Amino acid sequence: MDVNLVLLKKNGDRRDFRMPAAITIIGRRADCDLHIPLKEVSRRHCELELNSGTLKIRDLNSSNGTFVNGLKVEQEVLVKAGDTLQVGPLTLLIQIDGCPVNVTGAGQNNDDVLASLDDLDLDNLGGASGTMQV
Repeated sequence: MDVNLVLLKKNGDRRDFRMPAAITIIGRRADCDLHIPLKEVSRRHCELELNSGTLKIRDLNSSNGTFVNGLKVEQEVLVKAGDTLQVGPLTLLIQIDGCPVNVTGAGQNNDDVLASLDDLDLDNLGGASGTMQV
């Protein structure tokens, strides 16, 4: 099962983050698999787990919460292709095995957030796996 998190901008630009391992940690700490250096993101914000063909997300007691399709993750939630994941101010689309193919409009509010990251050297922010970085 191939899982991508897709970050979209209003102008159609996108960044794809391939889930590098069966368990992927998203957070502000540099050793997270997906490193998001924003103050609204907790050091260890949430965890994605791929197991036996299912994808689950759990919040790791983050300060601002983790949301799937606009609903707060209280414990553990199964996610599917096309669902949206909100971590801090960023919205990511879940793409599984290339579906959905058309991934437009999921990140309408990402532009302003990404503008605040423009001063950072994004190529050198890699997470622990070195494959996912915002």
